[in-house]
Order: sequence, then C-alpha cells, then structure tokens
Amino acid sequence: MRIFTRSLLLLLIAFTGYAIVSAFLVWQLTKPARRDVGEPPPELATAIQTVTFPARDGLKLSGWFVYSEHATQAVVLLHGHGSSRRQMLARARLFHDDGYTVLLYDARGHGLSEGDKVSAGWFETADLLGALDYLETKGLKEFGCLGESQGGATILLAAEKLPPEVRWVIVESSYPTIRDALDRRFRNDAHLPGWLAGGLLLPFAELRLGLSIDQVSPISHISSLHCPVFVLGGSADQLTQAESTQALFNAAREPKELWLVAGAAHVDLYGFAQQEYAKRIMAFVARAQANP
Repeated sequence: MRIFTRSLLLLLIAFTGYAIVSAFLVWQLTKPARRDVGEPPPELATAIQTVTFPARDGLKLSGWFVYSEHATQAVVLLHGHGSSRRQMLARARLFHDDGYTVLLYDARGHGLSEGDKVSAGWFETADLLGALDYLETKGLKEFGCLGESQGGATILLAAEKLPPEVRWVIVESSYPTIRDALDRRFRNDAHLPGWLAGGLLLPFAELRLGLSIDQVSPISHISSLHCPVFVLGGSADQLTQAESTQALFNAAREPKELWLVAGAAHVDLYGFAQQEYAKRIMAFVARAQANP
C-alpha cells in the first residue's frame, strides 16, 4: 500500500508539473511581444510617415506608411511572430524603389500596437483587414499582401474576407496548421512529438484564446484566395518543413507559384538569397498585374 501511495503521489506531482509547464508555454506563445521599433530609416525619411489606424475589431495599430507619388497599388507587409514592422523594412525598400506605396505595421500585441494576446494569425486577420481599410482612405484601390511566417498565415486565414482589390498574395515560411507548427516546434526544441508535449497545451491555448485550435488552419483557407499566390519556404527549415510548404502550395488554386529556397532554414528569405529573392518576387508581381 505504501508503494502504491508513493507511486500515486509521484504521478500527481508529475502531472501537476506537466500542467504548469503547459500553461506557462501557452502564456509564452500568446503573450504580447512589446518592443521599441525605433526611428524610421533615414533613406526613407522623405517618404515615410508614422501612422495609427484601427483593426476591424477596434484595436489601435501602429505602422509606417511609405508613400510613392505615382503609385497605383499599395503593398501590405506582415511580419512574423515575436517581431515588429522593422522585420519588413528591407522588403518595404524593395517595393518602394519599384514605385509602390507600402504599409508595414505592428500586428496586435507586437511593437507599438495595442493587444493583450497573440493568436498565430487568427485574430490578426482583423489587423490586415483594418490595414486595407486604412489604405482605401488614402485613395488606393489595388493591393498586394506579403507575409512572413505568422504574417503569411494571417493572410491565408483572412482569405474569404479579402476584397477583390487584393491582386496578389505572397506567403513565406508559413505553417499549414497550428498543430503542425506546434509539432515541429516541439520536435525541434524539446525533441518530443507534438501530441505528447502539447497534450495539455492545446486545451489551455483554446481556453485562453476562446477558439478551437483546429480553426487555425491556413491550409483550409488558401483555396479561397481569388488572386495569384506565391508560396515560399526554406528547404532546410525545421519549423515549417519543406513538405509543409509543399502541402500548402498543393492546396492553393491556380495561378500559383512555389519556391523552396535551397539551404534556407526558418530565416529571413530575403536576407538569405537577396538578389534571387528580389528577382523572383518582382517577376511574380509583374505577372500577377499583367493578368488581372
């Protein structure tokens, strides 16, 4: 009986520790990622404005509006989880140098934007829709959207709600389902399969966010895009593996393009292959515009 009692106590302690660690990980993954974004870069000083605008659900978002006088199309840039608008500055320069107006903003709970939690792209769809609303108030009528990791997932999760004025979409290193993302994260960081490490994490996450985790599934929405889509990923990415990027591409409707960047991990693909990236991205955009 004593051995049974001790075993039961050890199991209870282990389960309690498991629950505490799971709850802590949920808080870590969904807590705001506040950071100072600093000053706008001097090379864009004459064109850039610091702006605020509301998300569709009313949260106040902060960003940079990079104006191009003769632009007929605006590009919206969405950063990844835990980052800020600064992550997208190099891409902003790329598009602005080619004559586009650009909006890069901090997603909710990031940078200087409001928000008390993040959701891997689900509630962030209201941020993207608010950004498009803001651009319309500036007289712009045609848009392109580019998102990295969580930013790309945000675009896909908003697919059914995107206006027809969105002419093209680019998603980089974006997960197909949140279950897949967590499984890859745990296998990479803790060397544990997601079903084991996330046994309590997923229910805790659902409780904190007030949604079903299975709703957070970009692969279920990508076929709803009504415009050309370019899917990118790194061939050596261990968080969003090449097979996941391929599955996301396979689920998309034509016209679509795929680029698995040779040797790239879960990194800034523009920084990894700058010249080839710029060439491929701008060629895709040109083709999308030529075939409205």
